[in-house]
Amino acid sequence: MRHSSSFSRLLPVLGLSVLLLPGCYSRSDMKSEDSVAKGTPASVPPEEAPGAVPAKPQAADAETAGATTQPLKAVNVFLEVSGSMEGFMPKTGAGGENTKFQQHVAQFLSEVNRTGAARQKMFYRIKEKPYRDSYQGISTTVRSGIQQPAKSTDIPSVLDTLMTNYYQPGTVSVLISDFIYSPKNTGAIPYIKTDITDALTRSGSHPELAVSVYGYTSDFRGTYYPALVASGKKTNCCDTEIPYYIWVVGPADAVRQFDKALLEQQPAKQAHFGVTYPQPNYSLLSKYQNVGSWYYGDAGASKRNAESYRVIAVSEASAKQPIEFVVGLDLSGLPGQYRDVAYLKQNLKLEGVDTDAKLLDVSAATAQTKASSGPESKFTHFAKVRLTRQPKAARPLVLRLQDQRPAWVAQWTTKNDATPAPKTFALSGLLDGLEAQGGEERKPIFELPLTLQPAE
Repeated sequence: MRHSSSFSRLLPVLGLSVLLLPGCYSRSDMKSEDSVAKGTPASVPPEEAPGAVPAKPQAADAETAGATTQPLKAVNVFLEVSGSMEGFMPKTGAGGENTKFQQHVAQFLSEVNRTGAARQKMFYRIKEKPYRDSYQGISTTVRSGIQQPAKSTDIPSVLDTLMTNYYQPGTVSVLISDFIYSPKNTGAIPYIKTDITDALTRSGSHPELAVSVYGYTSDFRGTYYPALVASGKKTNCCDTEIPYYIWVVGPADAVRQFDKALLEQQPAKQAHFGVTYPQPNYSLLSKYQNVGSWYYGDAGASKRNAESYRVIAVSEASAKQPIEFVVGLDLSGLPGQYRDVAYLKQNLKLEGVDTDAKLLDVSAATAQTKASSGPESKFTHFAKVRLTRQPKAARPLVLRLQDQRPAWVAQWTTKNDATPAPKTFALSGLLDGLEAQGGEERKPIFELPLTLQPAE
């Protein structure tokens, strides 16, 4: 899982650990490289009468709530059917044409309905509140258009309802919407962040709450409603694509499982809040782009598979004879946001004590590395490090991936959406609210300890 300790607390522990190592190892070790469990929901919402909001499920027992991982028990899918969504789901034309939204969401709903990743799947239409529907009913709405659109849907109220009535262990709520924040009172707009945070926490504190945001764009054929009513509305829209989103809300482990099972295979913009991930596997690679005089310092290195080496024993290092080594990273268990090379180059950091080691580059696996017979074939990414100073004693290094908001959020945000564009009114403010409910501290996605030490 994501490590909660800061680097300042980690280094003394690492330093103590490496100082307790039995020392360097002999040169005989030098450069040797030899569907989610199904479960029954703890509380299943009963079949409601049309228009009714389901009763709040019973609280999970203490043992279930305290589990660190849980099976994905249920998926609740909510489709917004307000007037602003009609352009994504226009009534079928004479030529049978449809929008990218219709193609994508119809397929996504089908995959949710068929998946073995969750025992139960429930479908709802969101107007001013959730209305129970069926998979067939929701799919027909997406394909054939909204028959009776709601005038508007209040995002904080929807999130409050999801948290109050549907949040439970092993369950995710999936909300499909354009997420246009359009309060009746425009004076509420400066408080978007606060309203979102309050909506997520009004039903009580949920320290394990996580939200994944996936952004898409689609052609749009219908009436375009800007968030600011004073700006008016435009018809016969659009010459440009309009954004829509899928939000996955639930306990961190359930959100991670749902993301991996049903959303990671689709190209999309991503942002994740509070989701935790297992530590990736990683290892030094002494025969892959290595430079200079160094070898594995791990005990019994010559007798082990080259998949988890963590100690660099440096024979000699100087400005004229630098050391370069590569760390293989298996990031296949992380979502696309954290596997993106551009994101990694900006946010993967190397920190150490009493060393000039620097992170030179981050790269992704290639066809050549994947086909290799060496240990590099087991990794999806590679981090190259250089140092020019011989370590005086065992010293800790840490590769840490910072959790930073991706650049696309700012690019897709606008303060005035009077003119149709591939942007969403106050998107950054909405996501600020998600971030705030998780607390002020940004925990790293992972921290991968290494050790530098002088050669024997």
